[in-house]
Amino acid sequence: MNNPLLMLAGTLALSAVVVALPAQAKGKLPHKLLACSALKDEQKRLNCYDALAAEHANKPHPVRAQTHATPAEKFGLEHKKVPEQEISATVSEVSKSANGQRRFTLDNQQRWQQIGTQAFFAKEGDVVVIRRGSFNSFIMQKAGSNRSIKVRRVD
Repeated sequence: MNNPLLMLAGTLALSAVVVALPAQAKGKLPHKLLACSALKDEQKRLNCYDALAAEHANKPHPVRAQTHATPAEKFGLEHKKVPEQEISATVSEVSKSANGQRRFTLDNQQRWQQIGTQAFFAKEGDVVVIRRGSFNSFIMQKAGSNRSIKVRRVD
């Protein structure tokens, strides 16, 4: 590497890194980088940087340990989980609520009630898919049909 322009560019890049390091940085690396940048002889400065790079590459770097968080530590992160996005079940019973909306009891013992007044024709024995919608809503769709309704879990 006898190209002075390349040496100058490398020195400027490393000097910029040294300047960008915070003053309260822990460890000896920032001080060693400053010592290397202070060297006037280009070859000695390059050798100094190479030695620091080799020293840093050979050190083991800590890996963040996976810990089980307590409920207090998980607070506010519930929405970050990726829950099951849809379920498929067979309708075991169809009834009407007091206000005339349909209630569907599924073979997995879940009960869902229709929201709104859209026409939806699912009967006992039909397979339905319930998927998550936006804003924590749920949408029920009869398998093989394009018609869907919004539902809410009753139990």
